[in-house]
Amino acid sequence: MIMLRALAIGICFIAVGTLAYPPMLFAQQSSEPGDINPPLPEPRPTEEPAKAEKPDAASAEASQDVPTENEVDGEDAEPPLPQSRPDDAPESSAQGAEADKASNDEDGTADDDAEKSPAALAPPTKTVPEGMSAAEITRCEKDLKALDVTFEVLDPIAGENGCGVARPYNVTEIDGVKIQPKTQMTCDAALALTRWLRGVVQPSAASFGPDVRLTEITHASTYVCRRRNNLPTGKLSEHAKGQAIDIVRFAFEGHKPLPIRPRAGKGTIEEAFQRTVQAGGCLHFTTVLGPGSDEYHNDHLHFDVIARRSGYRLCQ
Repeated sequence: MIMLRALAIGICFIAVGTLAYPPMLFAQQSSEPGDINPPLPEPRPTEEPAKAEKPDAASAEASQDVPTENEVDGEDAEPPLPQSRPDDAPESSAQGAEADKASNDEDGTADDDAEKSPAALAPPTKTVPEGMSAAEITRCEKDLKALDVTFEVLDPIAGENGCGVARPYNVTEIDGVKIQPKTQMTCDAALALTRWLRGVVQPSAASFGPDVRLTEITHASTYVCRRRNNLPTGKLSEHAKGQAIDIVRFAFEGHKPLPIRPRAGKGTIEEAFQRTVQAGGCLHFTTVLGPGSDEYHNDHLHFDVIARRSGYRLCQ
């Protein structure tokens, strides 16, 4: 009897346990790693693929600024392709062409067509420089006539790069002394030449004797568009402005001609005459150069009337 009760009680406990613990056993059995099925992805809305197929320009530009997953992780990623230029951008194209041309110019490889353009082949513009005022011209010409100068006013000379004479004069004779060849000089230069001839040269020629008279002065040049000393560079010569004259020879009646040349140390009357007329030029001109000055002036006397500060005169 006691055995039967114990058996009945045991069966009851087994039944109660079976009813209480089956869910836990089922959960433990179902929690094995290999028996879990992964969740299925949620389907995308039908509108999204259409937008992904044709992205607008704004989203495309934004996507270039957002780093990709590979870029964040430091992995090598394909660089984005450069955006193509719009077809309707003529201004940018023109700028690019100008930049290419500029680079060619810097390298010295500009197109030959540019060098052969009409603007490049056109000669420099010739202009007539500003001359004396009307009042100055009137006074100067009055003085020339009073000193017995025969002259004619020539047409203006237009030159390049500052060359030219606004009112050139051809002085043919001064107090009976011929000036050869034709001159093209300003009135100031003609007046200085006149005063030098009358005040220095004629009195000095009297030293050759009472029967000797100065008859002619020969010059090599008056107006010439050139630089000083005929050099390719440097300042513009006063000859280029009609402000200078180069004397090369004196002719006399009763005495042989006297060309300009180095005579220092000769001790002759001809040396004394040449030295006197050269030095006396500084009383009437602001620049005097000749034999003894430099190698460029051994065969002529250069006189000009350039204006310098404080009235400075260069006499050599």
